Amino acid sequence: MQMQAAVEGALVGALRVGGGTTDQRIERALRVLMEQLGLQVAFVSEFRDGLRVVTHSVRVPDGPEMPAGTTHPVEDTLCHLVASGELPAVVGDAGAHPVLAGHPHTVAFGVAAYAGVPLRVGGQVRGAVCCAGPALADSLNPRDEVTLRAVAAYIGEVLDGGDAPDGPGLRRLAEAVAAGHDLQALTRPLLQLLQEVTGLESTYLTLVDPASDELILAYTHNTGKLHIPEGLTVSWQDALCRRAIDENRYYVADVSAVWPDAHVALDLGIAAYASVPVRDARDEILGTLCGASSTGTVIDERELAIMATFAQLIAAQLARETAHSVAATRATILERRLGALRDSAERDALTGLANRAGIHRWLQAAGERIAGDGARLAVAFVDLDKFKAVNDTFGHGTGDEVLRRVAASLVRTGRAGDLHGRLGGDEFIVAAVLPPDATVHEWTQRVRRAAVAQLDVVRVVASVGVVTYEPGTAFSVDEILDHADKAMYAVKHGTVDARTASTA
Repeated sequence: MQMQAAVEGALVGALRVGGGTTDQRIERALRVLMEQLGLQVAFVSEFRDGLRVVTHSVRVPDGPEMPAGTTHPVEDTLCHLVASGELPAVVGDAGAHPVLAGHPHTVAFGVAAYAGVPLRVGGQVRGAVCCAGPALADSLNPRDEVTLRAVAAYIGEVLDGGDAPDGPGLRRLAEAVAAGHDLQALTRPLLQLLQEVTGLESTYLTLVDPASDELILAYTHNTGKLHIPEGLTVSWQDALCRRAIDENRYYVADVSAVWPDAHVALDLGIAAYASVPVRDARDEILGTLCGASSTGTVIDERELAIMATFAQLIAAQLARETAHSVAATRATILERRLGALRDSAERDALTGLANRAGIHRWLQAAGERIAGDGARLAVAFVDLDKFKAVNDTFGHGTGDEVLRRVAASLVRTGRAGDLHGRLGGDEFIVAAVLPPDATVHEWTQRVRRAAVAQLDVVRVVASVGVVTYEPGTAFSVDEILDHADKAMYAVKHGTVDARTASTA
């Protein structure tokens, strides 16, 4: 309970300091919520005269839309189920939930993951605060529910008029954050607020690694065209942060004029720069809190004071973590960077699915997962029918969009941990480790129904062949793919009934 209270207090306190109009504060809260939960759209709805009305909505670029002003009869909506308590606060796999899976709005809006809690204003339930995404979100957890409820409570306060722009301010923020325990959860909202307060395109926290004399860009928040990469390391001796501290320059409007030899910063496109140190109780530098822009953004004394206060809050948080916090953070960053590199090497650039290398790695590991517990490995080879004609008739741009739509459709049929891959061209692989009580036929039918794409007048379907492997079966990845390919070929050329085609 203490942890939950700390998270709520820190997050709400961070939101309160931002100020602005009611709409600005609510939309800021929704963006923080969307980022924290890793979903693609967040919105507030209110119940008015039997209708659910979306009053505020934000989304990631090209994300699913739930525009403000959208209305539906209350009882037809997921928001109604949220407000009545018929849905849990977070659902990472909508297709596996008995209520969500069959709801018309889940299908109509392409919802694969969903999160929502009631919106209470003046002690009364007046609607819901919700997030959604078109892909499974197996990382959703109880802490995300805490975050969701904290943001919903804050939005309720704003709508009730209890959080005026000149409300609790920085003092209350400091008190709230003082009870926190997780550096990342506190820093990311602060970076977003700092960007909004200063107008700088990028804000970021750096940490000094004394063992290597390097500066690590631990957490970054980027807007506009300037992009400061998270996880980047630079020499502390060459860092802009060190120069700013040594020269007592907290803000520089023209980096190229003041520091013409600051090659790393100039290569990143930094023109304006602001920085304050993050110091421990002994006045040792732990890192810096920074902001930057590609143009000469003006920063005043008030905004620098806010940066300094945020830096103090981060220093207090670091003081509560272990003496090895910097090393642990560095290890986490390095692990994430390596994971990102591996993911990039095993990811198909067009569809985002696993590529051939990723398919091989997943299938190789699947053999260990089915050993001894009665689970079976099911592998579907999906080949689009007459796809060449689509490229020849409508062009490769249309063909690429068809491939992306098929990929998205296949992903929506699966669960977290399933394999969705593209071998190349118009060939896809879908695989799953099925529990003992699951039927291969039902799984096959789901894949078959998903192996279709509609783009204007273009409709593409696929031939699907399935193979299964029982525990203890010896196989190689190449054998799996070869057997699945032959099963698909039999379906495509009519030598086997498409409704039952599979081999074991």
